[in-house]
Amino acid sequence: MKKIYTYILIGVALIALIFMLLMLSPWLNIENIQINGIKTIEKSDIIRQMKLDKTTNILSFNSFVAKRRVKSNYYIENIRVTRKLPNTVTIDIIERKVVGYIPYINDYIYIDKDGVVIDVKSSYKEPLPMIYGLKFNSFIIGQKLKTENNTAFEIVMEITNAIKNKENLNDILKIDVSDLEDIHLYTEKLDVIIGNIDAINIKMNTLNEILKNFTPTEKGFLYIDDINKAPIFKYIT
Repeated sequence: MKKIYTYILIGVALIALIFMLLMLSPWLNIENIQINGIKTIEKSDIIRQMKLDKTTNILSFNSFVAKRRVKSNYYIENIRVTRKLPNTVTIDIIERKVVGYIPYINDYIYIDKDGVVIDVKSSYKEPLPMIYGLKFNSFIIGQKLKTENNTAFEIVMEITNAIKNKENLNDILKIDVSDLEDIHLYTEKLDVIIGNIDAINIKMNTLNEILKNFTPTEKGFLYIDDINKAPIFKYIT
């Protein structure tokens, strides 16, 4: 029996020694880092935040700790890290999509489809709708915006998600929910009168169909506030 125990201990010791040697071996240092799914985030930022470099051994690389390190990047909704021996790490990222901006003092609050504040910047590049009429005293980056007028907030979410999902609504530049009985959307040449919050989805579908084949040559008003009546367009005189 003592011989068996001795052999077992020797075997365990050999396995541990081999594992230690592999962890110290430059052959298993990470050489290839594949990052998929990023559009807004820079690859270099992910690598830096995860503390990945060519001196990192793939066996000692802790993917759980690495994922925790990028939690401060609020553009990331979900992340998956996989290792492929001998030296490749693949990082699959699902980004939060910015759906609109809320002007705030001299900055812009970036929000996603769930109303989560992703970022605050003094400028913006992507042409997304400016949102007016939401009332709030403060906000926390990485958390859902808490507003005093929750109904207005919900309507904004419905409208921004409709814009995101319907190809003909991409020209909407401004959403104004200051008065929930008189909601307005704006494009470069159109002031779209939505009216009240009733049947907002039907109104957005109607607008999508109208804009599919309609490009005004001059500025005007488009009334789709009454779903029981045909839409009305009037040029500004």
